[in-house]
Amino acid sequence: MKEINLSDHFTYQKLLLFAMPTIGMILISITYDVVDGYFTSNYIGKTAFSAVNIVYPFQLLLSMVGYMFGTGGSALIASQLGNGNTEKANQYFTMIIRVAIAVGLLLAVLGMIFLPWVASLIGATPEILKYGVPYGRTLFVFLPIMIVGYAFQSLLITAEKPQFGFYLSIANLLSNIVFDYLFIVHFGWGMIGAAAATGIGACLNGIVPLIYFMRPNSSRLRFIRCKTELKPLLKACSNGASEMVNDMATSFIFVLYNYQLLRMIGEDGVAAYGVIIFVEGIFASFFYGFALEATTVVGYNFGAKNYTELKSLLKKGNALNFGFGIVMTILCIVCAPMVAKIYVGYDEEVYRLSIHAMQLYALAFLFQGFNEFSSAYFTGLNNGKVSAIIAFSKTFIIQTASIMLLPMFLGIEGLWLAQAVAEFTACLVGLYFYITHKHEYTGS
Repeated sequence: MKEINLSDHFTYQKLLLFAMPTIGMILISITYDVVDGYFTSNYIGKTAFSAVNIVYPFQLLLSMVGYMFGTGGSALIASQLGNGNTEKANQYFTMIIRVAIAVGLLLAVLGMIFLPWVASLIGATPEILKYGVPYGRTLFVFLPIMIVGYAFQSLLITAEKPQFGFYLSIANLLSNIVFDYLFIVHFGWGMIGAAAATGIGACLNGIVPLIYFMRPNSSRLRFIRCKTELKPLLKACSNGASEMVNDMATSFIFVLYNYQLLRMIGEDGVAAYGVIIFVEGIFASFFYGFALEATTVVGYNFGAKNYTELKSLLKKGNALNFGFGIVMTILCIVCAPMVAKIYVGYDEEVYRLSIHAMQLYALAFLFQGFNEFSSAYFTGLNNGKVSAIIAFSKTFIIQTASIMLLPMFLGIEGLWLAQAVAEFTACLVGLYFYITHKHEYTGS
């Protein structure tokens, strides 16, 4: 098929085709953790699997800075490309990657220092810490390049090279499977081996694009000599803050779930929630990938003041998200026994608990795509404030309230239903801003 460009009119087919490499890239990147979870649970044990679920949110919390640089930078760069200012776009591109590397180095050091304290704070037992600390500290060695890799997930779309990121992700996945097997099963390196396998694969997503953009290439983006400009950097960070807040809040939500589960039903609950996290990541990759695409495409058309296309993108994007949400909800309910068998089939109690939890949690997929797209759409409109409000209200307010309050009335059932209740309520927030900020995407 003919190459799809940001300046094209996007039909439903073109939206899907343009988003597919990015969706595939995110799906595969999430699969790294799925692979780690499988090998950790089946070859090291249930406590080790719980340790991964305790440490993972903290590592995710820090690495999501890369999404801030990527999504916020993509909207800013795409807007410059839409205005025909390629030189300025390349200046911003170079500056954003350079700052992302520096921030990644700082966060890696902080992560190694504070990991044991953070894990203990959220309720990790000494047995869980024994597995979780070496796993987390090994991951933090690779954090700077992980952050750069997350930034490139969005920036490769802006460069009109989403296939490049997809191919890198395939190589990363294969690398992770091979090294997980070698390090955990063959060499017996345990948690350090699981983390090292993930980190080695992550190097592909960060280092290869760095080399690509340092050299002459076929995209409109390349690294050039430039000074760091504070104003556009802050603009990119504030614009991408909503996506960072959303992803960081996801880590915070993981922490709240684990806290409630340890308090209510113990380690088995954390293990069951671990299965949900992996399944949720796989299904939600469509929503995340579509949101990343939306930020760039909307940003380009916003810069070009193409309001007809902006309205079309809004209609088509939400229709696709709701359609896939229905399909994913049904799949999650039907496939819950099979997925639980793969991860925790060796423990009958955790197996049954995981099935029940997944089938209740699945209702959240009906509304999740709409919320992800809403935040990304306003990021593309360079309205980081509204985008951040949508993300912040959903996670830090609505989800937190659901997780903490619903179990008081419905017990453990309320905890499994909390995500669905939160996603539905957040839809109302998104609808409010679509109505009150209609002038931004209609031009009137």
